[in-house]
Amino acid sequence: MTQPSDSLDPWTDRLRTLSPDISREDADRFVHDLYQRAQTDRDRERSDAEYEREE
Repeated sequence: MTQPSDSLDPWTDRLRTLSPDISREDADRFVHDLYQRAQTDRDRERSDAEYEREE
């Protein structure tokens, strides 16, 4: 699983706009964790769909 850090920067900036008190590091970490979780969920859905096709 790769992280397109450049494409996450706008999300980090947007989070900081919505919550100016959050540090850049905390915003980066939150966006990264959210991205990883979404990728994991997406991979699981694909795996489940592939399993269903094979059945």
